[in-house]
Amino acid sequence: MKLSNKEIFIVIILSLLASFIALSIDLYLPSFKFIAEDLHTDMGKVQISLSVFIGGLAVGQLLWGTLSDRVGRKLPLIIAISVYSIASILVVTTHSIEELWLYRFLQAFCGSAGMVVPRAVVTDYFDRGKTAKIFSLLALISGVGPIIAPSIGTLLLGGNSWHNVFVAMAVFGAVSVFLVIFFLPETHSPKEKTTAYTKKERGVLASYIHVFQNKQFVVYTLVGSITFSALMVYISNSPFLIMEKGGFTGTQYSLVFGLNAIGMVVGNYSVGFLVNRFSTRTLVKFASLLQTIFGVLLVACILAELPLTIILALLFLSLIVIGISLTSTIDLALAPFRNDSGTASAVFGFFQLALTFVISGVAGLVQNNSVMPMAITLLSCAVISFVGTTILKNKSDNGKAK
Repeated sequence: MKLSNKEIFIVIILSLLASFIALSIDLYLPSFKFIAEDLHTDMGKVQISLSVFIGGLAVGQLLWGTLSDRVGRKLPLIIAISVYSIASILVVTTHSIEELWLYRFLQAFCGSAGMVVPRAVVTDYFDRGKTAKIFSLLALISGVGPIIAPSIGTLLLGGNSWHNVFVAMAVFGAVSVFLVIFFLPETHSPKEKTTAYTKKERGVLASYIHVFQNKQFVVYTLVGSITFSALMVYISNSPFLIMEKGGFTGTQYSLVFGLNAIGMVVGNYSVGFLVNRFSTRTLVKFASLLQTIFGVLLVACILAELPLTIILALLFLSLIVIGISLTSTIDLALAPFRNDSGTASAVFGFFQLALTFVISGVAGLVQNNSVMPMAITLLSCAVISFVGTTILKNKSDNGKAK
């Protein structure tokens, strides 16, 4: 796939926007202890700020996605990311944990535009034959964030000042707004999009109904959401697995976590090459099958009490196929939509987070001081994904989609 210099620059801008959430979460994780001490609270209440953040992400996408379908892509991005930067500065001024929750929710609500709108821009700007590869490239560039963010966050702490982390977020937001204003083209002008069923005739609720009527979207949103849930279950359990059970130090944990994140990036990037030989549907089905196989092996290794290195190797392989599946399901779910790509992207993102909340909550409730609940959850997610791609495939619209 050959891209012009302009297309490459657009992909870089979209990648920066897509990195908002990973940076907003991973940058401040090393700050939890210092935030708790400074605000005279406990770690549990600081951790609630992460749950509040995820809630803001889920709700915010529903607004920004639909709004971008009606007024264009740039204006919602400019407004949302500007408020994100303001909210980041407000976090610095906070004097209570409750204020932190409020401002983190506002950060997430507006930062979610960086998740939903870039996906819509891809479907607007690039030819259908390029979208899977563009999503792959987008994931590759933005995937660097989770690898380096914890280390950057630790560096920004400096003299134990967690405020530096949020100042950095504000600066990142301001730079992104500048790039959007001056370098990102408007890819969707509703006035120029005329169809038999136009936006003016369709309200917000009707737009959501229209999206849900497409079975291809429903199937691959479900598969993508379950796969994303598996990823989040791994991430949330990784400190327990690597440090508590493995006996690794915090620095060693960061290195192991970063190495596994590279597996995810490899999976994302490989899609760009694999789609030259296989259909995107085949990639999702094959990735789900491999996830299932690795899940079975993971459970077996834990039961056999094999060394942690073997378990981590299986998780690395699982993350590769999860990266393939996530990139491919986004492409397939949004493929049927052009005028409604913002709304479709918003619903896709909302269900990813909503299902993650439920699945990770269940996994947490059955935690029994072992890594088996994590392994069982990963296997269950893989099986459901494989069944979804196998049984429901024939019910999807657009049978000739990639």
